[in-house]
Amino acid sequence: MSRLPGGVYLVLDADVCAAAGHAPAAVALAAVRAGVGTVQLRAKHAGVRDQVALAVAVADALRDGPPAVLLVDDRADVALAARSRGARVDGVHVGRRDLEVADARALLGPDAVVGVSVGRPELLPEAVGADYVGTGPVRLTPTKPEAGPALGADGVRAVVDATALPVVAIGGLTAADAPVLRRAGAHALAVVSAVCAAPDPGGAAAALVDAWARAAVPAVTR
Repeated sequence: MSRLPGGVYLVLDADVCAAAGHAPAAVALAAVRAGVGTVQLRAKHAGVRDQVALAVAVADALRDGPPAVLLVDDRADVALAARSRGARVDGVHVGRRDLEVADARALLGPDAVVGVSVGRPELLPEAVGADYVGTGPVRLTPTKPEAGPALGADGVRAVVDATALPVVAIGGLTAADAPVLRRAGAHALAVVSAVCAAPDPGGAAAALVDAWARAAVPAVTR
């Protein structure tokens, strides 16, 4: 059984939230109450102390919601520091310039959830020991312009077909993408601006969760 919830996965980008006038902790709680199962905290332009404080604030807010997985983007040290302050942080999502999966797990422990961005099927050897993989961008997005070429749904399918790990699709996604990504075999649909920049983040998250549920692939009868 996957340790990562399927469905909608929120990349909680502090900069996007700030530009929209939202507090990240409030966005996280609204999203989780709407049915989002995973929150990945991303604050690339914040200092490490601010990242720790933000992780603690988000973890504290999520105590008032249903169970959800909270991950820190890139920084295992931030996850560890937040844990040392009593925050429930479940793990980390690392990219190719961050710690290797084995090193992140050594720091955070065997029960941590560790995800890794692989982009393309040929990079999957870097995911050994991970709990799930994130694809390269389905389409290009201004929130992460360095992410690489757009894969499209066919690229997501290629990653799904090449690994037994759950696959999280990301990159400019909206509720309209749920059917094609579920058909491609994605375990989760990750969004940034679709929730963080929405006038009503909770309502936007609920619409995504509903779209994912409606796009469920029918079971094959024998």
